[in-house]
Amino acid sequence: MAPYATGGVYMNFISEDEGEEALAYGTNQQRLAEVKAAYDPENLFRMNQNVEPARITFLAITPLANR
Repeated sequence: MAPYATGGVYMNFISEDEGEEALAYGTNQQRLAEVKAAYDPENLFRMNQNVEPARITFLAITPLANR
């Protein structure tokens, strides 16, 4: 079976410790965090193995002075 193993884990078989979600989500974790930020920014659905919403920062754009 070892040649077919991906090195990942099933989501329901990790502990509820923070940070272990990356073991199950792998490279998709950042995208899931972005989706979570868009649809659940207040993190209402945070039970069990949670994906924290991405921290999105907005840069203030200062208009150039009129010339």
